[in-house]
Amino acid sequence: MEKFPEALWAYKTTWRNTTGHTPYELVYGKQVLLPIEFQIQTYKTAVQLDIDLSEAQKQRMTQLIKLDEIKQEAFQRTSLVQQQRSRWHDKYIKERKFYPGDWALLIDSKFKKIQGKFQTHWLGPYEVENVFDNGVVRIRTIDEERTPLLVNGHRLKLYQKPLTREEFVKIIQN
Repeated sequence: MEKFPEALWAYKTTWRNTTGHTPYELVYGKQVLLPIEFQIQTYKTAVQLDIDLSEAQKQRMTQLIKLDEIKQEAFQRTSLVQQQRSRWHDKYIKERKFYPGDWALLIDSKFKKIQGKFQTHWLGPYEVENVFDNGVVRIRTIDEERTPLLVNGHRLKLYQKPLTREEFVKIIQN
């Protein structure tokens, strides 16, 4: 026995923007009929009312073909909407590229919930040792220990190495 049949009915009969159809329509191939509206759609009813079965079979085949067309249209529409949403989402993602030898800062995730403007949320700097295809970056500390660490590339940001006095003078003279 269902606990909330009204809620389930409302969900199944609500038109979806993504597919352009209701879930009920995608499953059964027809609009939802209220009990006061009655259409002859089944073989059992056709037999009871002495309707020609060959005609009923043709009607049912037509309905099944139409259902397949509706499902295909919904699939194409869903695919299009997903592509549009993906393009919109990807438009706001900044691509971070790291190369071996770069310096990077690692976000300290334990500070995510703490509010405070004078607390640093970054650890490091670290030196990028290796970049893998799946977005993982091997970093190591820049001290004598050189401890390697594997992290997700999204947790890193590029760090500009501090300039020595000689490098600064070279840049200004050029």
